[in-house]
Amino acid sequence: MYKRMTVLFCLMVAVAATLFFRLYYLTAGDSLSTAAKTQSSYTLDVVSERGTIYDRNLQPLTGNRERYIAAVMPCRQSLAALSQELSGQRREQMIESFSDNRPFLIEVDSPDIYAYGVDVFKSSERYSSPQLAAHIIGHLQDGKGAYGIERSYDEILSSCGSKVSISYAVDARKSPLAGVAPAISRNYSGEGVVLTLDKEIQQLVEEAAGYYIEKGAVVVMDIHTGDIVASASFPAFDPGDVSASMDAPGSPFVNRAFSAYNVGSTFKLLTAACALDSGISENLGYECKGYIEIDSVRFNCHKLTGHSWLTMQRAIEQSCNPYFINLGQKLDPARYLELCRAVGFSRSIRLAPQLSTSAGTLPSVEALQNHAELANFSFGQGALTASPVQIAQLICCIANGGSAVSPHLVAGATADGETLSQENPAAAPVRVISQNTAEILQRMMVATVEEGSGQNAKPDIGSAGGKTASAQTGIFLENGSEIVHAWFSGFYPAKDPKYAIVVLNEGGNSGGAVAAPVFRQVANGIQRLGKLS
Repeated sequence: MYKRMTVLFCLMVAVAATLFFRLYYLTAGDSLSTAAKTQSSYTLDVVSERGTIYDRNLQPLTGNRERYIAAVMPCRQSLAALSQELSGQRREQMIESFSDNRPFLIEVDSPDIYAYGVDVFKSSERYSSPQLAAHIIGHLQDGKGAYGIERSYDEILSSCGSKVSISYAVDARKSPLAGVAPAISRNYSGEGVVLTLDKEIQQLVEEAAGYYIEKGAVVVMDIHTGDIVASASFPAFDPGDVSASMDAPGSPFVNRAFSAYNVGSTFKLLTAACALDSGISENLGYECKGYIEIDSVRFNCHKLTGHSWLTMQRAIEQSCNPYFINLGQKLDPARYLELCRAVGFSRSIRLAPQLSTSAGTLPSVEALQNHAELANFSFGQGALTASPVQIAQLICCIANGGSAVSPHLVAGATADGETLSQENPAAAPVRVISQNTAEILQRMMVATVEEGSGQNAKPDIGSAGGKTASAQTGIFLENGSEIVHAWFSGFYPAKDPKYAIVVLNEGGNSGGAVAAPVFRQVANGIQRLGKLS
């Protein structure tokens, strides 16, 4: 009985072992089969693009330059077709790729290549040359956003965008199997970030200003919302070839539209606003003799013979320094600075993550107790600096009837490239000067363009309001001459204003001579594009 039980037990163990090994074989066989299938597929990522950056009208600002990528299965037919299509370096690249006998990608000039073993796909270059709004769009480094909106929304832009891949059936040596069609996976996406820029106005600005400005900036802003409709900085850089701009003259990576500069006479508008809101009449008269002395410090007018007797309107038209120095002495420094800050001076604006404007500088209340310091400040000199964006805020405040706006650059996001799916609304305007004061200043600025120092800014159709400025910097060249920045800042059109336009020509000396013509070109272009409705 014992021997029988032992034999039975051994048989049972043998059967169990057989079943175990059989199960293991089947499991391993499935794994080997799966591995074999994986090894028999060779995949090429044909298109791998970032999400698009759009303008306010959902016109793409990136990816505008088409290119074509051919996915090639090495064979006699594909070799013959590409040999006719390619030449030079790309032909050599193609021949070398054929020698490996593996599927490969190569750029071609046309989508019209019809041959067995060749599939052509449309792709795009990330940047055009030149690239619109380069300082806003930014650039990539090692495939990641390194500057501008590319950096601010790198996580979003890198996670969306079009993807296309093609998979070939291959043998163990990765050679394609004849007669087996490749599998193509397409995912074209319109996702991206939507800006407040207007592509057409941006292009207009860059073309108009590029003729006049070597170093400087132009900003166009919606006076009611603070939307930045165009923002251009000169010189620009090439985001598609950043290394080429590294040693270029003029510091092309500096966004001058967001940087702080000496302001000059444009600031007289704020001095006038503070005076009018403080109860001082626009009819306040003053006799300009070509200079004014404050605490034994002599301040000259740009017209050394003087402007004679003038009121506030003519003082703005002729940009008379002594008038505004005299006017500034009548203002309360604390209230004066409070209005400056309410309009937007000395405040950095965060337009997007890691993208902000310069705060600029204001003197302290204590500093303005010094009458000479107050004199400098009242016509835009001394410790005052501001960016073109901040000057645009000042113009908006006057042109919209007295409300301060917050600059706004990112309108939101889109999931399909056709509709705004996530909105980033602008901050509501806040009244900081009276409607009456704003209307008086509007009238004075229109007179400046029609009859005063801003006549070179007058558009071909209708009129505009504006103010010239020639801002001293205290920086002198080797020949002893001082660097003077030229500004023209104004609104357009004169009736029912829609846009604030600010022009800065770094080292341009005369705002009326070199900045005002750019304003005129931009205003004319806006009219021509039908952007006033």
